[in-house]
Amino acid sequence: MQKKYWTLALLAGFSSAALPVYASEFDQYLQGKGILDSKFKIEKKAELNELLTVLSAEDSKTLPLQIDQNTIIEQLQLTANKTTLKGMITTPDFSQFEKDLGRKEVLKVIRNNLLNNCQIFFEHRYQIVNPYKIELSLSSQTHTYNVDLSQKDCNVK
Repeated sequence: MQKKYWTLALLAGFSSAALPVYASEFDQYLQGKGILDSKFKIEKKAELNELLTVLSAEDSKTLPLQIDQNTIIEQLQLTANKTTLKGMITTPDFSQFEKDLGRKEVLKVIRNNLLNNCQIFFEHRYQIVNPYKIELSLSSQTHTYNVDLSQKDCNVK
């Protein structure tokens, strides 16, 4: 029973309705500034990184952010080629779930959860058209789980 509860809880994290990825207002803004070309390819990577550094700093003011009953995101960093998220699993009895399932299976559950919610992480066209990845690091009391996803993993177009 405990094992099923945790699996469902982890799968529920990061949940959102899947939406098709169209050019966002941010993509259009970047095109207007000449940072992206008409096909959303990055033309001015340094300028994009400057903007994303500012946005990351602004977003970081709202951190830590509890995304579900088990997970808190503590750090967020955006760059032209990746989003880095660092957080922790806060539920005290998570160690029992880790013991029951095993480290490899917990990592699979986390990865599958991310794959089921790719639209959240690849919300802008420039993240889909250019090489881009998501790096997530979640720490529990006993382990750290690192997961990387690219557009190929997510099959976004």
